[in-house]
Amino acid sequence: MGTIAFLRSILYPPLSPNSRYAASSDPLVELYGPAGLRLFVRQNLKLTATRTAHKYVVHELLTISDSMTPCLPTPDGAYPSALATQPDIMHPSECVGRDIRASENGLWIGITEAMGCAKAKVVVDAGPILHRDPCIGYTFTEQASPFRKLVILGDTYDPSAMQPLCSNPPPALLIHEATDSHIAPEADIVGKLSKRTKEEVREKALERGHSVPEMAGAFAKKVEAGMLVMNHIGSRFPAPRHARDHWRNSIMGDIERKATEAWGVPGKRARAAWDFMQVEVPVPRVPIPVNAFEVIQTDLDMDFEVDEEVEVVSQRDESEEGEFEGDEDEGMVDVGDAPSIARVPNFPIPGRGGR
Repeated sequence: MGTIAFLRSILYPPLSPNSRYAASSDPLVELYGPAGLRLFVRQNLKLTATRTAHKYVVHELLTISDSMTPCLPTPDGAYPSALATQPDIMHPSECVGRDIRASENGLWIGITEAMGCAKAKVVVDAGPILHRDPCIGYTFTEQASPFRKLVILGDTYDPSAMQPLCSNPPPALLIHEATDSHIAPEADIVGKLSKRTKEEVREKALERGHSVPEMAGAFAKKVEAGMLVMNHIGSRFPAPRHARDHWRNSIMGDIERKATEAWGVPGKRARAAWDFMQVEVPVPRVPIPVNAFEVIQTDLDMDFEVDEEVEVVSQRDESEEGEFEGDEDEGMVDVGDAPSIARVPNFPIPGRGGR
């Protein structure tokens, strides 16, 4: 139901006749989700007699067996609640949405795209994840340097169908639910949450279609995630209110420890999310394709020799050296200190702070 409250807030009430602003005919908000989302939003807005200044649209991600939800036009002057008995007719603020069928492998590829904050196009893909109800995970992938990928999962006890979308590159950040968790007695200084056994907690979580921290860590390990943040933490685990909230901090620390151990990557630590949490996704030190280098002519009239060990040396100044070590089969090299005559379009130079 949070989606309805969000729409009622962001779409604003209808503008007054004397308003100097004009509402756009294009949707202000686009929603993507499984079959049934369009009708859910449409009927709730009708039944609550919601009228808005701006428009919205719902795009449904359909499996082979899902039926489409019609988008019949709204009669002129129709009041929203009067249309509640006609589910195929759109809400007055609704635009016609897309019906996006899954490919043969069950995935939705390239459902939308936009420019990201790093001035690189970001493409969104989606895939099914197992829960007691239909649920979907999403990937957000930069199509140019720095080529980061975010994987955001919904409620799930098994997101393995998302694995094909979690490579090339692997996720820089994975957001995975951890609804329930066994709490170690030494972490539960109050003795309130450590009474349940590990087996009991896991069984109950799976029964309800959810995950425990160890499952989040195991999936992060499987897809080689760079960072792991757990969300959808159960309400039995209240978030710490401040740094001296020792019991709550201890509980969250135990949840993070369990996921971190299952993840098993030295130097990496899983984090439990909190409201309004912000995560900075660093620019990776990626290998640079050999063909990305373009040797350019300069007015310095330099001559260069490349020896058998692929060491680039400037005859003009032998102190300027750069070693290129790479796997010829993969066509990739790592740059220690790129020589001044190498231009790397759209690629960061490690050690130089470029983006």
